[in-house]
Amino acid sequence: MSTSLSSIQKNILGVYALIACGSVMMVIPHPTIPMAGIACSLVGFLSAYIYRWRNKADDIMQFHMTYIIRTIWWSSLIMLIGLILFCLVLFNNGDLSMIYSVMADAEKGILPTDAATRQMQAEFVRTNIKLISITAAVCLLPYPLYLIVRMFNGGRLILKKNKER
Repeated sequence: MSTSLSSIQKNILGVYALIACGSVMMVIPHPTIPMAGIACSLVGFLSAYIYRWRNKADDIMQFHMTYIIRTIWWSSLIMLIGLILFCLVLFNNGDLSMIYSVMADAEKGILPTDAATRQMQAEFVRTNIKLISITAAVCLLPYPLYLIVRMFNGGRLILKKNKER
């Protein structure tokens, strides 16, 4: 029974870890950390394509990189559906009066200043914070959770195969 990982297994685990870490970072409520998480996931996604292309003869690498690529494409569909649902719920149930007010002024030729726009955005969030929070948790959270679960399952497969050898 071997306990050390081959370089191919290390590369595969590295891609899984990069995408899993990026997915975790996406849900941290901070202005810049989610953007870094998106960057990590994007690097992992591109790495999966590169590794799959470079290692055409290696069935293990092909399997795992294809697994990662499919996971990211499916998670993108989950994100798109969640984003559409989030917007629909917010549009249909949120208090949009401050937006309508700015739009009415714009139709009269009164364009809002940057300060007025920031104030309107802050008022919109303050007024709808409960709806935004609940809707985001229900509609947007499945995207990173799906990625995290799939990446851990893929990593677990590599470690399990290594223990079996």
